[in-house]
Parts: sequence; structure tokens; C-alpha cells
Amino acid sequence: MKKLRYWIPTGLLAAMIFISGLANVTHQPIPMQAAAHLGYPAYIATELGIWKLLAAVTFVFGARWPRLKEWAFAGVFFNLSGALVAHAASGDALAESAPAGVLLLLTGIAYVAHRRFHADGSSRDSPSRG
Repeated sequence: MKKLRYWIPTGLLAAMIFISGLANVTHQPIPMQAAAHLGYPAYIATELGIWKLLAAVTFVFGARWPRLKEWAFAGVFFNLSGALVAHAASGDALAESAPAGVLLLLTGIAYVAHRRFHADGSSRDSPSRG
């Protein structure tokens, strides 16, 4: 049961971040329009997409690199909180920033699950090993 409480939010976050990263890297219309609307240059989509793809892979396969997994959580947090600020600063309605807000909440849930799952030190991904 403890594994499920870890893997459900973490797997969902990894999947959502991976899909988002793929959309960014392949310059799909929705992320490109959002970047333009927020005043970002088009190349930012590629950069963010690469980092999102790497974070998603790290969430799933990063057990050997606990510090890297912490950085992935931090990077996703900064990306999503920055997206919320950008939407607010551009005067967007709450609905337009809702996906970033929901993913930010999921990031927090997955991070807490990560810390709880690995707090006992029994896993290779334990924060006490880094």
C-alpha cells in the first residue's frame, strides 16, 4: 500500500510532465501559442521541453540518483510556479492557469509521497544517502 501511495502521484506526475515536455519539444500549437501569449520566445518551448522530459524520466528511473530526483522536483516546481506567475502577470483568467496549478499541486503531493516513501532509509533513493 505504501508503494501505491508513492507511485500513483509520482507516475501520474511523470506522465503529465512527459506529455507536456513532448508537446514543447515538438512545438505543438497549444504550448507555442501559450508561450507567445505570455511573451516568451519560441525557443523557450524547446528548452523547457527537454528539461521536462529529463525530469519525467528521473521521476521514474532516478532511484540511483536521489539528489538528481530532488533537483527534478525543484525544477518542475520552479517551472510550474513560474507559469502561474506569468499567467497572473499577463492578466489571464484562473481557468487559463489551472493546468499549471493542478500540476503544481500534484508535484507537491508526489514530493511528499517521495519523502515519506524513502524516509525509512530502506530504499536506495533515501534522501539520507545523498
